[in-house]
Amino acid sequence: MAETRPAEQLQKGIHGPEKERVQFKQLLAENPNYFGNLADSPYKVVKKIIGNPTYEELTCVGYNPDLAQLEAPFQVKLPTGYGGDLCHAGSTEYVRFFLDYGSGWVDQGVAAVNVHDIPNALDCAKHPDKPLTYVVSLKIKPQAETCAHPVLPRVRAILSWQTMPPAGNAAWPPIWGNVLTRHIQIKPHVKNVVALIDVLAAKIKDKIPLPPEYEVIKYHPIPLPDPPPYQLADLVKLYSGGQAAKAAKVSVEPHRFGLADVHATLSSGALTQEALSAKAEEWKAVGLDWAAVVAALNNVKADVSYEEVECLGLDNNLEWLAATFRIKRPTGYSGDLCHNGSQEYIAFWADWDDTCEWTYLGTTSVNVHDISSIPADGLAYTALFPVDLTFHRRPCQKPKIGRVRAVLSWAVPPSTTDPNALTTWGNRLDAHVQIKPGPTIAGPTAIIGILGGIPISKINPFTGLTTFDAFFALNGLAPDALGRPCPFAGRVVLQGPSFPGYRYKVEVHKVGDPGPWTPVTTTMTLVDWTGTIFTTRAADPGTHLFSFQPFWLNVDNVLAWWDTTGDDLWEIRLQLYDLATPANPVGPPASHLIQLENSGIADVRIHIATGGDCKMFPKATTLTGAFVARDPYLGSYSLGTSPFAAPAGHLVPTGGTAQTAPAPMLPTAPPPGGNAWSLDTNGMAPCGYVLVVTAVDRAIVHSAAVGHWASASVGFCIQ
Repeated sequence: MAETRPAEQLQKGIHGPEKERVQFKQLLAENPNYFGNLADSPYKVVKKIIGNPTYEELTCVGYNPDLAQLEAPFQVKLPTGYGGDLCHAGSTEYVRFFLDYGSGWVDQGVAAVNVHDIPNALDCAKHPDKPLTYVVSLKIKPQAETCAHPVLPRVRAILSWQTMPPAGNAAWPPIWGNVLTRHIQIKPHVKNVVALIDVLAAKIKDKIPLPPEYEVIKYHPIPLPDPPPYQLADLVKLYSGGQAAKAAKVSVEPHRFGLADVHATLSSGALTQEALSAKAEEWKAVGLDWAAVVAALNNVKADVSYEEVECLGLDNNLEWLAATFRIKRPTGYSGDLCHNGSQEYIAFWADWDDTCEWTYLGTTSVNVHDISSIPADGLAYTALFPVDLTFHRRPCQKPKIGRVRAVLSWAVPPSTTDPNALTTWGNRLDAHVQIKPGPTIAGPTAIIGILGGIPISKINPFTGLTTFDAFFALNGLAPDALGRPCPFAGRVVLQGPSFPGYRYKVEVHKVGDPGPWTPVTTTMTLVDWTGTIFTTRAADPGTHLFSFQPFWLNVDNVLAWWDTTGDDLWEIRLQLYDLATPANPVGPPASHLIQLENSGIADVRIHIATGGDCKMFPKATTLTGAFVARDPYLGSYSLGTSPFAAPAGHLVPTGGTAQTAPAPMLPTAPPPGGNAWSLDTNGMAPCGYVLVVTAVDRAIVHSAAVGHWASASVGFCIQ
C-alpha cells in the first residue's frame, strides 16, 4: 500500500485531499491501472494504492436472520475528499457482498450510498463528530437447512469509493476502501411440505417428486407446536453435564443460564420472603446455590465475554438504525436452533438535535442459540430499527449530524428510561450519523420524497428525466452508469413522509392535455418494518382519498402506485386533507413532472450483406452486414452468435452504448443504411448459427429495474 498523509494532518487542514483523490476518475480514465489494483494489466502502475482506509473504512459486516438482510457499516473519517458538499453531487461508496457456504464465493449483489464533504465540528459534549457511520443493506435469498444443521456461511464485503467492485470477483482489491470477512448464521427454513421433502430426499439421497395435490400448499407452514422453553433443570443438565457441554468443552456459569429466572423472580411486583425461600429450595433441588448466584450477578455488569455490540450506524437509503453485534461462544444462549434459544435485546436512543439529551426510540431483539460449530471469529448479527426523520432534516447548506446509541442486553430487555444503564451481559455503543438533507418541516405538508424509485431532487423539474447524478433511493445505485437521463415506465411508486391523522390524494395529468386531472386509486400493499405484516390500503371510492399509515406499518413510506402507459410528459401532484367531511385541503400541493417511456425499444434489426440473409457460407468466410439498435433513450446494444460464441475478436463490434447511423436500414441495403458489423468465421465449426443484436433502453421500469429489452436475429450456416 502506498504511503499516504496521516489522517490527523488532513483533519487539521494542513493538507487538502491528494491529487489521487481529487482527480481519481480522470487518472483512471487515462490509465485503468494507475493505482495498481488490477492483476495482469498491460498498463503501468503510477502510484500504488490498494485497500487504503484513510477516508472510509468498513468496520463490521452483519446479518439479520429474520429479514434475510446483509449489513455493512462503514466510517467516513475526514471532512473533505468526497467530491463536494451536501448541495452538490458528492461521491459514491459501493459495497459488494459475497457468501461462501463452503464451495466458494457467490456474488450476492451490490449496494451504495451517497457521501459528501462535511466540515469537522464538535458535538454538544465537545466530542469530534467524525467519524460518521453509514450503513448499506442488501436483501438476499439465503440457502437454508433444517434446525438440526446450522448454516454458517462466510460473508465478504468489499467497500470501494467511486468504483463499483466488479461482479463475481471476491478477490478484487479496492483502491480507496477495504475488505472484511465474517461468519453469519442463516435462519433455519420454516417447516413446510417442501422442507419435509428436502429432508427426506437428503436422507435417502434421491429426488422425491411433489404430488400434484400438494402443490397449492407446498409453502404453507406445518402447524407444529413450538418447542417449550428450557426450564432451570433442563439448563442445568444442558450446561453442567449434557452432551452440548461435553462436545463444546465449555461450562456455562449458573448465573448466566439462570439469569432469566433470577430476573423474573426479583422483578416481580409481589416479591415476598416466602417466595424467595421457595425459589432457593427450587434451585437447591437441582444442585444450585441461589444465594451464590444472586451474589455473582451483583458482581457482573456489562460483561462482553458472550456477546458485544461492535458497530452502530444509520442506513440513509432505508432510514434504519443498524447495530451489529458478535456472538462469541458456542454455548450459553439457552438452547440450540431446534429450541427457543434466547434473545439479544438492543435498545436504540438518539439525540437528533445535538442537545445532549437522549430520546428513547425503541427496543428490538435478535434470536440467538447455542451452536457448537461456531467459527473462531464468532457470528455477526445486526439488529435493525426504522426511524422517522421527517422533522429532523435541514437544508443542504446546514449539515445535520445526530448522535445515536445502542444498548445491548442478553435475555433481559435494557432500560427504556435510563440511556446509561447497563445490565449483566451486554454493552453500549455511541456513534455520529448524518441525516439526509431536506426541507425544514414544522407540521403536516405535502412532500413527494421519491418518485419511480428516484429521489425527487434527482429528477429534472423541467424534463421529468433523471439528472446526471441520479440514484435509486433504496440502494444508492445509479440507474445509468454514464449519468445519461432516464425516463420512467410501468408502475411508478410515489413515496413520502407519513402524517397519521391526515389523508391525501394523488392525481396525474398529461402535460398539454386540456382534460381534468385523474386520481390515482390503485390498491397498495404496504410492508411493516419486520417484513412480515402486509397491509392492503385502498382509496375511498367517493373522495379518492387515502389515509396515512404510521411509518412502522409502512416502512418504505409508499403513498401511491401509479400504473402508467404511453410515452408522454406527465405531472403528478400530492395534496393533503384533514379528517373532516367534506375534507379540507391542508397546505399547498406538491407536484413534479415525469417523462414516461413505455413503448420499449424503437428499432432493432440486423442484416447480412455478404450473400444475403439465411445463406450457406464456406468455412473462413468473413461476413459483413448492417444492424440497427435505436431508441431515444438507448442504453446499450450487444452482438453475439448462437449456439456457439464466435472466437474472441472475430465479431466486431460486440457491443456499445450509442447507435449513430441516422438513416433507416433497408432489408437489402449495405452500410451506411445502419451500423456496420463483420464476422470472421475462421475457427467456427460447421453448423447452423444465429447472429443476434440485443438492445436495452434506459427506462426505469416499475420503480426498480432499468431497461426494456429487444432483439433481432438472422441465421446463416457454415459448411
